[in-house]
Formats: sequence, C-alpha cells, structure tokens
Amino acid sequence: PHEMPTHHRVRAEKEGDPAKKVKGRRTSDIIIAQNLRRYVTEWRETDYAGASDTTRELLHHWFGRDHAIKNNEGDVLPFKYYFCQREAIETFIYLKELRGLDTLSGIVSEFGGENSEIAALGIDPLEDQWSKYAFKVATGAGKTKIMSLAVVWSYFHSLRESYSPMTKHFVVIAPNITVFERLKEDFGDGFIFDKDPLIPVAWRGDWNLSVVLQDESTGAATGGTLYLTNIHRLYDTSKRRGKKDSETYDWMGPSVSKAKALDTGEELRERITSHKRVMVINDEAHHVWDPDSAWNEAIIYLNDTIKKRSGDGICSQLDFSATPKDNKGNIFKHVICDAPLGEAVDAGIVKSPIIGKGEKLIEQTSDDASVKYQQHLMMGYARWLRSKEEWEKSGKKAL
Repeated sequence: PHEMPTHHRVRAEKEGDPAKKVKGRRTSDIIIAQNLRRYVTEWRETDYAGASDTTRELLHHWFGRDHAIKNNEGDVLPFKYYFCQREAIETFIYLKELRGLDTLSGIVSEFGGENSEIAALGIDPLEDQWSKYAFKVATGAGKTKIMSLAVVWSYFHSLRESYSPMTKHFVVIAPNITVFERLKEDFGDGFIFDKDPLIPVAWRGDWNLSVVLQDESTGAATGGTLYLTNIHRLYDTSKRRGKKDSETYDWMGPSVSKAKALDTGEELRERITSHKRVMVINDEAHHVWDPDSAWNEAIIYLNDTIKKRSGDGICSQLDFSATPKDNKGNIFKHVICDAPLGEAVDAGIVKSPIIGKGEKLIEQTSDDASVKYQQHLMMGYARWLRSKEEWEKSGKKAL
C-alpha cells in the first residue's frame, strides 16, 4: 500500500459491470502537479542528485530504512510512509531547495504546460510576496505526516546548511476549534516527533522544538518553536485596513467574541512576529481562497510585521486540503502535488466508500440538520463504530 500506485480503476462500460483495472497511474488534471511528477521521479531515481547533505540524509532516513513504531495498544509494528506523503515532501524540497522556485510565476512558467510563460505574466505580484505551495491530499491519507516531514526538514536545513532560507519556527493554523483539537493530538507536546521515525538517532541531540498552543503564548522558548493556533487568534481588527468589523468572528467555525480572541491573540502574534523567519502551515486550506479574507490578512500581517522588525518574513506557506478550490470551483493555482481519493483507495490507504441503503428513512420536518437527518446520521455512526473496532487492532483511525 505504500509504494507508487501502479494501476487505476476506470468506470465500468455498462452499469453493474465491475470497474476495469488499467495499468499506470491516474493522470492528474492539475497540469503543474502532473508535470512535476516526472521531474521528481527522475530526481528520486538519481538518489537526489544535487541535494544538500542534510536533505539526502533525511530522505534516506525516512524512505530508505526500516522503521517500527508502537500502536495505541503498545504493540510494535513496522512503519512506512505512504507514497503520497513521500511524493509531497520530495516535491516541496525539489522546488524549494533544488530548483529555488520561490514564486508562483516561476513555477507556472516552468511547469504550467502550453502558454505557461504568458500565464506566468498574469500572476498578480501580491501572490508572489513569499513562496506558497498547496498540496491536494485525500482525507485519511495523512496530511499531518506531511506537515511533520516539512517541519523536520526545514528545522535541520536551517540548523545545518549555511545560508539556508529555511526556519526553525512554524505557525500551524486551523480554521476552527474542531480541526485545532485534531491537530493538537499530533502536535501537542511534540507527540508526533517522538512517535514517528522523523529524526535520525544521531541528530536527536540537535532537536529542540517547543510546541506552543494558542492559550500558552507566555514565556520564552529556546531552539525552535511550533505555534499551533486557530485562525481567530491571529486576526487583529486594527490591521483590517478600514474593513467593516463585527462584534464576533463567525467565519470557518463557531462564533468567537472579538474581545476574547484579541486578548488571547495579541501575545501570540507578538511572539510569532519576534522571529526573523517563519513557515506558515494551513490545514483545511480551502478556506484561504479569497485573498481579501481575514485569514489571508492575518498571514499578510505576520509577514509585514516580521519584515518591519528587520526580519525576512514568511519563508514558505504550505496549504493542505482535500479540496483546494476557490468559491467558483477552480483549483488553487499553486497546487504542486495531487493525491486524490481514488489513488488513496487503490493504495489501500482508505477503504472503498460504501453506499449505505436504509429502509423507510424518514426526514423530520426541521431547519436543524441534526434533527432532520437524525436517522441517516445514526446509521452512519453505527457503521463507523463497526469500522472503528475493525481498524483498532492496526492502530489506525476509522474516518
């Protein structure tokens, strides 16, 4: 399940016939992601020619050695990163380190296919203030693992390579409290960095990363820092350039009182902007499509404030989503890697979706969806409980 996909399924010719398996990988409709695959594959096959010593050591450690980790029951099981996770981090490093492509216009010009140079000229300079890379990754295919690989690579590159453009300071942003809590399971107390085989044993002594949650912004940390926060805590109304404000923030999640979010966010913003350089990682990043949104304004504020304090600003922005589209259904222009649901099913990473059928399903008359669709929801929940029991033995979550 972890190797490069070798086949894909196509629709059956007649309804009811089984789908045919066809040799070869699913072709991505995203031109840049599709074109990049060939270059990244060639680079991998040359044993990462031209990469720095730090990069080669980490890539060899992650993907060339055998690993084992403990599951939730304490059993030791073999561990291997999924191919989609490997391809995502390789693509990011290929563009950032090997090719030095730090702008969307540069990436479009190089990998955008026909008329790419004309398309590159049409990129708004505001989109090119710092390097942005988006990753289309199916739900359940391990976005958090890719984030952790990027954090470790940037940290050690910054530490070990002269004139590195990378950083030891990271801001991981969730769109709401639900996603924040999920990310806290992996990043809280640096759990994922201890559990997964991310850091070569000989380098452990050089690893010093403090994880700061949004409500723990006081105190100083030595070494590197990973800030995990809900977007609301980074939104500063005084920097909204004359935009109309409301008393609560209710976009992308439950309403949060303006006063509360500002009180708890001010010190967090102060700490983040005290660093010379940061990497921003956006989870569920389909919310960042609007350049005029509060989310994007918060990131621009971080970049501008760091620069004013004689720093370099944001060194990279990594956007993760299963559906990185704007409100018109257009895929983000900066998607560099495509790991769709179909490929995840082919590889055995996620199970084939099941269409459930229920008898006499009744919709209640209500504007509250939880009441209206109560029977549907309970049926889905019952099926999830069975999946949870089935998957628990392997240490995997049922999604």
